[in-house]
Order: sequence, then structure tokens, then C-alpha cells
Amino acid sequence: MATQAHQEKLTTQKDGFIIEHRSVYDNSLLPPAEELAKLKDINPDIVVWIMEKTSFEQEARLNMAKYEFRGTRRYNMSALVFAFVVIIAGLSFSTFLIYNSMNIVGTIFAGTTLIMAVNAFIQASKKRN
Repeated sequence: MATQAHQEKLTTQKDGFIIEHRSVYDNSLLPPAEELAKLKDINPDIVVWIMEKTSFEQEARLNMAKYEFRGTRRYNMSALVFAFVVIIAGLSFSTFLIYNSMNIVGTIFAGTTLIMAVNAFIQASKKRN
């Protein structure tokens, strides 16, 4: 059961972006029909056994894909919540500083917090694309 991969690279001159498309797919989990017929001649119960094992393997692959998707989604949601909490805490602290007559320090802290948050989101969107 071989895995096959197909990869294309397309380079565009616009803004220096490289677009890459990669698709990976598995061949059929079942052997070819001719091989199944030969196996059935040897042992009539082997085809039923192969079908059961193939169904089991397919379910296992689907469960692994679902688990991986859920883990990635949880990680992304946790990162967004943490980023939001950090931004709110930084802006709250700068508000506290400004309220206590430390206008320059509070403004610098608020500006730095906003610039770092915007920079982090820009860097994250560049990695994803």
C-alpha cells in the first residue's frame, strides 16, 4: 500500500510570493480484484477477513485525522485567548499608569503593547499563508 504524492511549485513575480501546492493521497486499501480472486481460491474466508481489516484501518485513519484536527483547533483557540488576555492586561496596566499621573510611561506602554500585538498577528498570518 504505497502513498503517492504530487507537488507543484509556481513562482509569481508579484510581491515575491511563492505559491506551493502539495497533495498526498493513499492508494486503495484493498488489493486489486485479481489478487482477491486468487486469494479466494486459496481460502474462501480470507476475502471477508481482508474486508474487515480494511474497514478497521479506514476507521482508524479517520479517527487519527479527527484527533489531529481537534488538537490543532484547540491550540489555535488557546493561542487567541492568551493573546487577547495579554493585550487586555497590557492596556489595563497602561490605563492604570496614566490614571496615576504617569502619562508618558503609560502612553509608551500602551503603544508598545499595541505594536507588539499587531506585529504578532501579522507574523502569524504570514506563516499561515
